[in-house]
Amino acid sequence: MEQTTREPKLNPTARIAKNSLVQIVAGVLNKTLGVALVIYAARQLGTAGFGQYAFVLSMNAIFFILTDFGLGTLTTRDLARQPDQDARYFSNIAILRFLLSLLAGSGMVLTVVLLGHPPLIVGLTLVAAFSLFFNSNVDTASAIIYAHQRMEITATVSVIVTTLRVTVSLGALAVGAGVMALIWIHTLAAAVHMVFLFGVLFYFSPPSWSLDLAFWKKMLRQAYPLALANLFSVIYFRVDTIMLASLQGQEAVGLYNAAYRLLEFTLILPAYYGGAIFPVISASYANNTQRFMLIYRRSLKYMWMASLPLAVGTFMLAPKFIQVLYGPDYAASVPVLSILMWTLVLIAVNSINAPYLITMGRQKTITVLVLIGMVCNVIFNALLIPRFGMLGAAWVTLGSEVLTIGLFMWALRKPLALRWRTIGNFLRPAMAAAVMYGVLYFITSWDLGFQIMLGGVVYCLLLWVLRAFDEVDMEIFTRILHPTRQGGIKIT
Repeated sequence: MEQTTREPKLNPTARIAKNSLVQIVAGVLNKTLGVALVIYAARQLGTAGFGQYAFVLSMNAIFFILTDFGLGTLTTRDLARQPDQDARYFSNIAILRFLLSLLAGSGMVLTVVLLGHPPLIVGLTLVAAFSLFFNSNVDTASAIIYAHQRMEITATVSVIVTTLRVTVSLGALAVGAGVMALIWIHTLAAAVHMVFLFGVLFYFSPPSWSLDLAFWKKMLRQAYPLALANLFSVIYFRVDTIMLASLQGQEAVGLYNAAYRLLEFTLILPAYYGGAIFPVISASYANNTQRFMLIYRRSLKYMWMASLPLAVGTFMLAPKFIQVLYGPDYAASVPVLSILMWTLVLIAVNSINAPYLITMGRQKTITVLVLIGMVCNVIFNALLIPRFGMLGAAWVTLGSEVLTIGLFMWALRKPLALRWRTIGNFLRPAMAAAVMYGVLYFITSWDLGFQIMLGGVVYCLLLWVLRAFDEVDMEIFTRILHPTRQGGIKIT
């Protein structure tokens, strides 16, 4: 995929900022549309119907990992270093992932049958299985575009497709359609997404189809630890929904996922920021150690600053959020949301760690760490869900994140020379968030919109008063505002 010659050469800091911004903006638009669909579906389908919808999508997320197998991440990493290998990677990875999608789709349907779910759930799962093939191709095309740091292309396409999917889905619900219609729309939207991205790739660089079994062997050997880590991770995040369906029923799944979907909305921040820094750190790992270290330490700080007010504010305002968005039928989701939102802070900070381990070639380390977290998650869900239901699942999610971030930070302590003084970057935002919480506590009778705006203003103002941004941050912001300015950035 060729870079546009008229595009000015951006410094690495500006590239990260640009790629983060376009993806976050697109992510906010997509997630806002998605949340609108979730809210309307929850109201129209009821707790049981919404539970069926959430269950099928959770199964889809688990088995998608088999179609990915870590190949998308490795494609981005490798092509960031060898941009002239597009055709070879596309043709071989696309064929390989087609075979993996057949295996994944068959396995997903068989698993639902073996779990003893009724024919309706089996039928929904069968339709959703087709989306695995389409989404695997979307992921392959996106990985190549990411490697060239042209995130605005994937962002634009994703917004267009999401807008179409949500618009059609809302219309279907409005005329009385059920869960089956929503799953069909989900699958067809994935097909449209694939066609759009393939069109972009073919326009920039027409593929030359080839089959290189030696290349397959090499990629699979490198990817399998990452595939296992991704599988363990998605089980880690979705097993609570699967176990709730079996142990508590579809109504509990609906109530739990009403809160969980709001958490997922906020996760666009760490997800897209991690994706934006990945090609930059992959390219700088071998030849610019200072940049590599700087991005890590400052990224931890920025993720903490950005996620903390969201968690604190949602914890304080959870009853109003649930009432306004879902209505009184979902009141039981309030304590679940209050617990789950604290995981945002942990996930945001930990989202920096996996890309760094992958860049270092330590995929096996990720596999082991995520496996430990997954095993603990499954065991404690099995113990707590039968006794405490949704609240047990929420507490297990939070506890598992505490364990996981501790393991990842321990693994990176030596290669990244982590020091206790780094914790100092966390204290001022924590103080600002604590004051924000106090302000929100004393204005509980205010309108929700005013509370959100005032909380945000108070937090940002206190960051400035407490001087949470130092001279290195100022230098970074200068390079963002002057994107063609090149040069080194000092490290602290």
